[in-house]
This record gives sequence, structure tokens and C-alpha cells, in this order.
Amino acid sequence: MVDISLSQSLRSTVATLNRVSDESAASSQRLTSGVKVQTALDDPSTYISAKSLSLHAAALDKYLERLDQGLGVIDAANNGLTSITDSINTLKGIVTRAASSKDAFSRADLAKEYNDVLDKIVDTAKDSSYSGKNLLLGDGNDLTLYLSADQNESVTINAVDFTDLLNTLGLKKLDEGKLATYETKLTDGGSPANPLKTTSKLTQSAQYAVGDQIAVKDSTGTIISSLTVSADTTVGDLVTAFSLPDKGLRATFGSDGVLTLEAADKLSIDNTHTSNVATSAGSPPSASSTLTDGGLPATATSLLTATGQYKAGDVISIRQGSTVVGSLTVGAATTVGDLVNALNIPASNLSASLDAAGVLTTDSASAAFTIDKASTSTYADLTTGSASSWVKRTDAETSQQTVTDARHANEKHATNIGIGLTLLKSRANYVSSFSDVLSSTAESMRASDKDEEAAIMLALNTQQQLAISSFSITQTADNGILRLLGGGNS
Repeated sequence: MVDISLSQSLRSTVATLNRVSDESAASSQRLTSGVKVQTALDDPSTYISAKSLSLHAAALDKYLERLDQGLGVIDAANNGLTSITDSINTLKGIVTRAASSKDAFSRADLAKEYNDVLDKIVDTAKDSSYSGKNLLLGDGNDLTLYLSADQNESVTINAVDFTDLLNTLGLKKLDEGKLATYETKLTDGGSPANPLKTTSKLTQSAQYAVGDQIAVKDSTGTIISSLTVSADTTVGDLVTAFSLPDKGLRATFGSDGVLTLEAADKLSIDNTHTSNVATSAGSPPSASSTLTDGGLPATATSLLTATGQYKAGDVISIRQGSTVVGSLTVGAATTVGDLVNALNIPASNLSASLDAAGVLTTDSASAAFTIDKASTSTYADLTTGSASSWVKRTDAETSQQTVTDARHANEKHATNIGIGLTLLKSRANYVSSFSDVLSSTAESMRASDKDEEAAIMLALNTQQQLAISSFSITQTADNGILRLLGGGNS
């Protein structure tokens, strides 16, 4: 194999071309990528400093990702609290309406609305989660976030259980109550029977008689409304007596003669019918009646209910004028002798006796007297009804303060969440800005100057052209010498 040797000038030119080519490629790479210091070989000091800044920025970015996840949890809770605040404002409106309502039935309906809003608050709390964490569900959901990448400083936001409204907001569900209903048809005594009208006399119905006393009683037995039936009392008067919406009783009367009663509380309606047993006559005044027991003359030990003239619950009253001077309530064990004793009233100059024939005689040494029997029966049993928590307006008024307190408690929780959200957003913005500064600084330290690189590329291109020209000239000169030497041989 023959070695090819180059002259000094050619070797110099080739070396220049190789160098220019390498530098041109490197400059082209810097111009294309925009990076001047690509490896530690380019500029060790700059490369190491820029790399350190980039690593710090990357660490901050990872920390920022964790912070953003925490912010997502807080933001979800904050949105939930905003919705809960709206719900509490709705509660305030419901309670205000209930406190001003004069209808226990409307208040019961509002109690149902109130409970529906409480359910909505619980559902909102359950839905306020982010990445499996929910600050509105209490235990196990506390959020701890670090305020620096090295985790030397942290903040903890305690979770609050909004599914436990009683302990968190002081709110609890209300009793919604239950309506009791009673119906009766009012007809006249005709055949066929015709339904009564609102203007019809009440005594047209066999259910009522002059002197009947109809009383509406609450759960404690207190009379809250009453009506004494007279010859002029109409069905409309009865409906009016039963129209007590604020007390939880309402009445409607249809064209078919059906009287419908609805109660929003435990109520009962009694009808007390008073009949005359005896009226004194003569002078001195006296009255008598015959009592039998099983067809035989009654004795003092005979049960009063066995006479067939009285039943348990009857009230026997003796009156002088309009004054009741004595009375006896018949029980299962009340005897005829008890009645005789009740009619013996020395203070009113009254005496009573029972003879062997069962004749009960009552005498008066002064004023005339009458003996009445009052028989009380249940007109309507509405005790299956149950009261709502707002059956009384005063209860609804009390709830106003409860809702106000709940709003303040919610504002406190919302403030705590809001402070944490503001703090962490501020820290996130700072970290993001700082990371951007570090990244941009690292990039600028390694970045190339495009104008400078373009000028270098131009200079290198010029050097390359000159080297090529020099190579061509050198090669031409060498060829001339070779031809000269060849010509001498010929």
C-alpha cells in the first residue's frame, strides 16, 4: 500500500476546513436550539449554576403540585360552605314565615320544608370532596399542607362535620306532625234524608238538640272552643266553631252535607247533652222519681247504672235557679244511696229519701229546684293527630334565634376555611412566581445570542470559503510542478 503524503500547506488547509466544519455545526446547533451551554464541557461554571437553578425550580414545581391538590380540597369545601350559607338563608326565610303564620297547618308544611333544607345541607357537605378528602365531613379529613419544599413549615386546616348539624350548627330536624281526620254527614230527618246546607238549622239533624254543648279540647283537656246549640244555631255556626287554624283545627262543609274536620294536633271534641230529670212542684217544692233494679224496686245498695236511667260518665246536677248547688258524676260503682246523699244538701235546705217502693223523693224547704242529667259523648276523636314542632307560633319564633346562631356558626367555619384558602393561594402564587424566576434565570444563563451566533456562522462560512480557495490554489500549484517534472522526462 502506498502512503499519500500531503504538503504542509494542504495539511494546514484541511485542518482549517475540519475545524471550521466542527465549529459551524456547533454554532448551527446553538442557533437552532437557542441553548449555548448544552453540556458541562461548554462552560462548566455556567452549566452547574444553571442546573442547580433548574433542579430547585423542579422541586418547587413538585411542591406546587401538592399545594394545588390541597387548594383543590379547600376550594371544594369553600364552595360547599357558600352553598350551605345560601341554605341557611333559606332556613331564615322559612322560619320567618312560620313565625308570622296564623295557621298551624301552614306551619307544619313549613316544618317539612325546613327539614328538606337540612337534608340539602348534609348532601352538600357530602359532595364537597376533592381527591378523596372532604373538610366538611369531620374526623379523618383534617388537611395538613407544607408551606415550603423542605417541609419545615406547615399549616393544618381542621375538618368540620356538617353531617352532624346539631353539634356543628345547633340545628336539628323538626317534628313534621301528622294530621287526624274525621268526617260526618249532616242530614235532615226526612225520608229520604237530605243533606243540610250551611244555612240549615243544626237541630234539623238528629245528632243535635237544643242545649247541647260542643267543646273542642286540646291534648291537656283544656277547652279551646265551644258552641251551645240553640234553636237558631246553623251548620255555618258549627263550622265556624271548628275553624281554629292557629290552634290546629279546620273544618270544611261540602254540598253533599259532609263535615270534614282536620287536626294538626291531638284534639278531641265532646258533645254534652243536658236533659231534665225532675222539676220541683208544689209548696213546699218537691219532686220524685221511681228507680228500679232488674224490675224490682231499687235499694240504696243498687248500682245507679243498673236502674237503666243513668250510665257511667253522666253528671247529675241539682240547681236552684241558675245556681248549681250539688252534683254527682256517675261511675261504674256509684249506688242509688250515693245519689240520695248527693241530693241531701242542708246548706240549700234540700233533703232526699228512698222508700221501699224505690221512689226517690227530694224536698226543698225554701226555693224551687231542678235536677238535670248531663250526658257527654265523644263527638270527634282527633287524638291520632300529632303536633309539629311549630304547632304553636311561639315555637316558630324561638327557632328564629336558633337559625341566627347557626348562621353565625357557619360564618365562623367559613372564615376559617377562607383564611386558609387565602393564605395558601398567596403561597402558591409566590412559589409559582419564584419557580418561574429560577427557570427563566437558568434558561437565560444557558441561552445563546442569536445575533452573535449568526455572526459566528457568517465568519465561519467566510473562513470555510477562504480555506476551500486556499486548498484549490495549493492543489493547482502542486499539479503545475508535477506537469513540469513530467515534461522534462519526455
